[in-house]
Amino acid sequence: MKDLVEKEIRQKAQTLYNYMDDVEAKPIPFKGDWGFSTTIAFKIAGTQKGNFHNALKEISETLASNLEFGKEVSRVETVNGYINIYLNANTYAQNVIKTILNTQYGKGVTKKDKIMVEYSQPNTHKAFHIGHLRNTCLGASLVDVLRYAGYSVVAANLINDTGAHVAKWLWCYSTYHKAEAPPEKKSEWLEHIYVEATQKLAKNPEYELQVKKMLQRLEQKDPEVTKIWEQTKQWSMDEFHRIYSELGVQFDVYFYDSTLYEEGKEIVQELVEKEIAEESEGALIIDLDHLLGTDDVYKTFVVLRSDGTALYQTKDLALAKRKFEGYGIDRSIYVVGSEQKLHFQQVFKTLELAGFKQAKKCYHLSYELVMLKGGKMSSRLGNIVFYDDLYSEVYEEALREVEKRDIVQENKEETARMVSMGAIKFSMLRKDNNKVIVFDPKEAVNFEGQTGAYVQYAHARASRILEKDAYDLNAMEFEELTVQERNLLEVLTKFPDSVEQSAERYKPSIMATYVFDVAKAFNEFYHACPVLQAEPATKNARLALVSATTRILKSGLQLLGIEAPERM
Repeated sequence: MKDLVEKEIRQKAQTLYNYMDDVEAKPIPFKGDWGFSTTIAFKIAGTQKGNFHNALKEISETLASNLEFGKEVSRVETVNGYINIYLNANTYAQNVIKTILNTQYGKGVTKKDKIMVEYSQPNTHKAFHIGHLRNTCLGASLVDVLRYAGYSVVAANLINDTGAHVAKWLWCYSTYHKAEAPPEKKSEWLEHIYVEATQKLAKNPEYELQVKKMLQRLEQKDPEVTKIWEQTKQWSMDEFHRIYSELGVQFDVYFYDSTLYEEGKEIVQELVEKEIAEESEGALIIDLDHLLGTDDVYKTFVVLRSDGTALYQTKDLALAKRKFEGYGIDRSIYVVGSEQKLHFQQVFKTLELAGFKQAKKCYHLSYELVMLKGGKMSSRLGNIVFYDDLYSEVYEEALREVEKRDIVQENKEETARMVSMGAIKFSMLRKDNNKVIVFDPKEAVNFEGQTGAYVQYAHARASRILEKDAYDLNAMEFEELTVQERNLLEVLTKFPDSVEQSAERYKPSIMATYVFDVAKAFNEFYHACPVLQAEPATKNARLALVSATTRILKSGLQLLGIEAPERM
């Protein structure tokens, strides 16, 4: 409707005043009425000679009297130079519902930028834990939101399968667990060996030299070490693929640390030749503050250890080059914890200095910690919360909630599974990525709070209504719209804007807040406005409104990676 209003105003402004610039009509609620307001008269008056206020009054009144909208608009009036267009509530409601049900509502037009979103990035030889969940949920939702907004998106995952943590694990395994096979639950076993290695090194610092030698042998592709590494790495990958399958997450491309360090070392040598990198105490560094003329902003960026082994930063330079040259991307988004802020500032500035034009379109989407009541997690201390343990606890809470309710009991395990996944994902997404999450499994499955279960239940409740009777979209007629009907319709119209904001600001939290608002508005409508018991014309219109609501709830939940059950 907004496009039609702007088109009519634009045509009349061109015809009457030869005004050729853009025209904007802003949607504004007028004390219970829907409508749009435009300041076009102010802009045209500013181009006229003579008294501005007289010109404003004449232009606004002339334009208003010449605008023609048909039955979609109930009246047009001017107020102090503003032109207000009031919509016919019944016609507007019909148009909104029909548009939602007959189109891919909110889907953006195709955009030119190709974007790569790199997320999840688990470490092999360690467990997938609650911290990885926030990263994975955030990245997966962002990919879906960007695609729905019209972008071409490549979903990428960097597997950290080499480096100091792997060398530490391999040393411990080879020394104390050689030839030992993992149990069925591999993640916890892998993590325990890593923790054991950390604790042994803390008590016996002299073992550090053995770990360094292990890292060198790993990078030099020593046959014995490589064989053990490949087998144990596969154990980790099996676990990752299982978890991604459970989460419903798919990647277009996997990158592996182990394939990047040689290329990274070549880039470092090029930086030395360009006099960007230099030697310092045997290591190769980049003094970014000196090169950029800044004061203690970027600090010293170490790009190669003194023993010649690669660091994360070495490999990140190679990875960026692969992204730019191999995938033709315009933007590169890195979903990585906030503690890596300085690291990515250094990487992006180094890429700029190296001459990569896409470096200015690299973006670090940082996120804060996930905390439990016990405090911060640390795999070094062995007190992390494993994904499997977390899911089991949430599932048990969800099953208890499901069994309390008038829900389809013969399918309660599947319902509990959907509620569990919805609870986890919504909890990871509803808060802004810059805020710490304190995760409480019991609260996460609460059907009455700001939770995924609340939104899922609203969708199921609306779906059950539609099971009981049909409606005729072409015969839809609203009489006097209730406050609850108006509020629900108003929230539904905001879906396209929520998609756009979520995509442009890289914030799935906006979509999470939006679907909660839809569910809340629907529940208020559900309790105040009888549907199946209403008189025939009202019943038909309200059924259509319920159908539009289910469409928006399902679309919004899908963009969060959450299933929308039709029965609960």
